[in-house]
Amino acid sequence: MIPPRAILARQPAIARVLLLIFAFCAWSLTAPANLALALLLLLFLANIPRHWAQLRREPAFLLLVGALLSISLLALRGAWLFPATAFDQLDAVGAWTAPLLFIVIAWWLRQDPQQVWAVLGSAVMGLAFGILRKTDWSLTAEVLNGLRYDFGQSALGLAFIASVMLLGLFLFRARIVQIHPGGRARPLLGWTLWGLGLILLLVILVVTQSRGAALGLAVAGVLYAFIQSRSRQGERSPRQKRLSIAFAALLVALAVLLLWTAKSRQVYDWQELTVGSQRSELSYAGSISTRLNLLQVGVQVIAERPLLGFGPGTSATEFLVPQRIVPVSDYQLAHAPEWSHLHSVPLELLVRFGLSGLLIAAALLAVLGRAYRSLWSDPGTAPDLRLFLTLGGVMLLLYCLYDFRLLNLDLRFFCILFLGVLYGLHLATEDRKE
Repeated sequence: MIPPRAILARQPAIARVLLLIFAFCAWSLTAPANLALALLLLLFLANIPRHWAQLRREPAFLLLVGALLSISLLALRGAWLFPATAFDQLDAVGAWTAPLLFIVIAWWLRQDPQQVWAVLGSAVMGLAFGILRKTDWSLTAEVLNGLRYDFGQSALGLAFIASVMLLGLFLFRARIVQIHPGGRARPLLGWTLWGLGLILLLVILVVTQSRGAALGLAVAGVLYAFIQSRSRQGERSPRQKRLSIAFAALLVALAVLLLWTAKSRQVYDWQELTVGSQRSELSYAGSISTRLNLLQVGVQVIAERPLLGFGPGTSATEFLVPQRIVPVSDYQLAHAPEWSHLHSVPLELLVRFGLSGLLIAAALLAVLGRAYRSLWSDPGTAPDLRLFLTLGGVMLLLYCLYDFRLLNLDLRFFCILFLGVLYGLHLATEDRKE
């Protein structure tokens, strides 16, 4: 049996292995991913006494502790208001707090920022493994004939993750094709990995038919062009400027192509919106009209308890509306409970936490804003990594506006890993200053 002191001495090495396991298993083997994250958390907790002077001033750590306490109190209040939801309230404490565990990933990455590349690579390979393992291959013929398929996962969640990874694949192309395992350059291996990754991610985006993911790529392309246009004169050659414009155009063109492949869904949505405009109520059949309906329901629910909300485990569509705790029209009462959530993180945040939720969200944005300032002010950060984390962060923010999977493992793990990489680079920069 390894003595505790030996484990403490080997913490960095153990953490490096656990980080790779977590990244690989996040969307393929959730049980090992949860175990790896739990062990990383335990190692982090063991570090608190020795690093208390640093952590007590660390905003992300204070946010995690403050949010945990606040959400716990609101959960107890929710259980008192609605005893039938007591279990859901307590269970939601961990689910809502979990995305803030990015500080745990960041804490270990700060010791070796170069491990970021191995972590990102493990995440892509893990997603590929998960797709191959979970796909129902008996549906291949139907998928080739245009069937929308989710590869055994949530279609919208998977498409979003694939879109961010596709962005990274483009931005990191030069690094991937110049891969040199064992100290020897192997361009054939690099191009093969890059090509297979490109094919896999494009297939996912085409088959899942996620218009939100396509829109995210378009926004990333426009923002990329804006960032590059703001760079100082003389920093980039004319050829680099042309390549930047071409890459931005590529992302926008790819988004348009993906939207074109799902044109039947867009036509259907437009028809449902048109039908809805001819009567008093919007249809619940179309994607856009459904979200507009749920927005209306969410606003009505928020107005009932705007300060503290109904509790972290209280669902508007699964409890408040069907139980008639919040009055809505007969039409909304008949259709809103068919949906498991309001398809928007801000809406759910306000329903469950009220204005207190906005304070937590504002604190999170302030913490992340501090990390982004550090990212762009540190000349030692690789430009391609800086762009990936910035554009990916915008895509994450956009995704949260049209879907609500923050409590599900796929998006929860994405937030922990992606924000952990971002904040890990920030902590490494802060450590170098001391």
